Amino acid sequence: MAYNAKVQRGIMFFLFVMTVGLLLSNIIGNNFSKGLLYFHIIILLFSLFSFFIQYKLEIKDGYLTYQFLFIKMPLYKRVIHPYQIINIKFVRFGWSTKGAIIQINKGLNIRVFNFEPNNVFLDLLDFANQNSISIQKTKDYQILERMKET
Repeated sequence: MAYNAKVQRGIMFFLFVMTVGLLLSNIIGNNFSKGLLYFHIIILLFSLFSFFIQYKLEIKDGYLTYQFLFIKMPLYKRVIHPYQIINIKFVRFGWSTKGAIIQINKGLNIRVFNFEPNNVFLDLLDFANQNSISIQKTKDYQILERMKET
């Protein structure tokens, strides 16, 4: 099954608006240096670029596929087989957000949070059980599980 991450576009929009405001106020006021101007332009481009970023996770029978997309165009794609996974650690991000960290032998770990639909964690747990991958659940994550059950 395929899962898509909810990107924090509100935060990026706020950063974009603030940067445009600072850039315009510095240009209109004629009190800017070239270094500060370049810094504002870099932040502006970064926030504009981040509006179009998407993350996708697919859980198949024998492997996981993690993609980093820019306007539906894959920038980074990684196929992860069960023998490449050290363990899956289920953690809590923030106040009430479930998450998971897939620890891999070689390469960067994959953080799974804010993915829709919410049953991504159940499917990851099933994937780990089917492929004999070790699982860790933090105490905070277990509390969130109990809270969702009631």
